[in-house]
Amino acid sequence: MDKNTKRVDTFDLLKGIAIFLVVMGHVLTMCIRDIDSSVAFKLIGEVHMPVFFFISGYFTYKTSSLKSFVAPNLKRRFLQLMVPFFVVSSLWITYFPHSGLQSPLSSNIPDMLMSYWKDGYWFTLALFEMILVYALLSRLFCRIRRGIWQVAVTVAVYVLMILVSPLISDAAVNFDPLGIGLLTRFYPIFMFGVFARKYNAQFEQMVTNAWVEVMAVAVFFVSWYYSVYTWEFPNMPTTLVYIAQPLLHVSLMVLVMGLAKSVKPSESSKPGVMKRWFLYLGNNSLGIYLLHYFFLFPLTPLQEPLRMLDLAFVPLMVVAAFFAFFIVAATLGANYVIGKNRILAFLMIGK
Repeated sequence: MDKNTKRVDTFDLLKGIAIFLVVMGHVLTMCIRDIDSSVAFKLIGEVHMPVFFFISGYFTYKTSSLKSFVAPNLKRRFLQLMVPFFVVSSLWITYFPHSGLQSPLSSNIPDMLMSYWKDGYWFTLALFEMILVYALLSRLFCRIRRGIWQVAVTVAVYVLMILVSPLISDAAVNFDPLGIGLLTRFYPIFMFGVFARKYNAQFEQMVTNAWVEVMAVAVFFVSWYYSVYTWEFPNMPTTLVYIAQPLLHVSLMVLVMGLAKSVKPSESSKPGVMKRWFLYLGNNSLGIYLLHYFFLFPLTPLQEPLRMLDLAFVPLMVVAAFFAFFIVAATLGANYVIGKNRILAFLMIGK
């Protein structure tokens, strides 16, 4: 069995940056509010979660001497993801009326479970559902030896999700009892992570190819623009988004991984402060994701000054990063205290 459990600094660094962007996005959309149309928010909102799903797919892939695909440990992943999902989301619903925040969230557990975004806790549910799908696919892939057929099956499952998702999911009215909408959205990038790990040598060669990087930049910009400004293309079929978003996510990860590979390790034995900060965040990303909502606070007086600046990219990013730093710092403190008790760590931060 592949027992390689050594943490890879590159992925921890990426997760650290991504989780900080998550908090920055929530500063804009939940603390300040009503500035979701800004370019800063639209960029942040499209780049952080694909990183997590790609890395999750990358490390979910395992092999053995007998099998090219080993099914994940569903019990362990359920305990890690779904137990905190139910516990922490229940606490959040109880606490939310006292937070001062004005976001339209659920008032009870049934409403939260029926909602599309699960009051912010959709990621843990979507990731566990992704792992369930992968567990089934891994058994099938052990019988289908050829990589091209494995990719074909992966695409066929995505098409099936596209057909089924609109029947039971609607983001516009915040309704999705099974969580299939976000499962469908991030399934391609999760599976891209799986195949990137399986064909690691070819993947690394691809992301360091200069022409591939240039094409990835073009694909990222076009697919991002279409994904966030869909209404500007009224003549395009709405189903085109199911192609645009996977292209957006894949091109993003090609660029990110190519950049990571191109950065030479520092000759210093000790990484810089910034790198240590993001590595630490990456090591604690699940705990930060689960707990940071409790440390968000109203920043609505900043709405008008930012609107007077036409929601310019730089001021918004600076404001979001400034407050995100203190929110993350407070969350890390709570994460540390909770981590000292193994029962609380199990129930609240997936440890």
